[in-house]
Amino acid sequence: MRETPEKTTFASRVGHNFLTGMFLLLPISLTFYVISILLDLIGKPVQTIAKECLRWFFESSRQPLPDFSSGTLGGSLMVASALVMIIILTIVGWLSKRLFGKLLHRWFATLLERTPGLGSLYSSIRQMVDALSGRNKETFRRVVLVEYPRPGSWSVGFVTHENPATFSEALGKTVINVFVPTAPAPTNGFILQVSPEDVRETKLTVSEALGLLMSFGAVVPKLEEKKRG
Repeated sequence: MRETPEKTTFASRVGHNFLTGMFLLLPISLTFYVISILLDLIGKPVQTIAKECLRWFFESSRQPLPDFSSGTLGGSLMVASALVMIIILTIVGWLSKRLFGKLLHRWFATLLERTPGLGSLYSSIRQMVDALSGRNKETFRRVVLVEYPRPGSWSVGFVTHENPATFSEALGKTVINVFVPTAPAPTNGFILQVSPEDVRETKLTVSEALGLLMSFGAVVPKLEEKKRG
């Protein structure tokens, strides 16, 4: 018996095409949205200084003060400020690789770490940023699978400590610290104390695992590529 094709209405076809187009353009739109946020964030300090300097210039020359918050002038000021900040950050990065820059950075980091209320916050953010950027490979040591949140359900996790003595002593057995991040924001998650035999090793790198999480599990490295690598 032949199945008759399901009839679709005009409204359902329009709705399907709309959703298809939306999901095709969504990654591009989100990419430009994130870029605009980063440009605004990076250029904000310079933009504030530039606005004050321009305000002083126009007031001194007795000229009408233009609107810097919107329009072409506001957009140009934001982009120019972001470019200036990018140059400054590049110079800071270059200096940080030199002896003087390393000493200055170490002194400033030590000062922040010893500041009450800011020390723990700065240390946590620095460790997370170093781990995500790959500068500190010891923070996220291995990518594993742990049985969480229930038996039979596995989650991606990062081994962050091989033998936390405090927890091992409290539990009476050897455990490891595993950070189980949430998707698509891997900076949030849970810290689990798991027996070493209860984790499953993977061949994923930290960057591949982060890509997997931020893509809602859609971007998974192929096994053939891992073998060739």
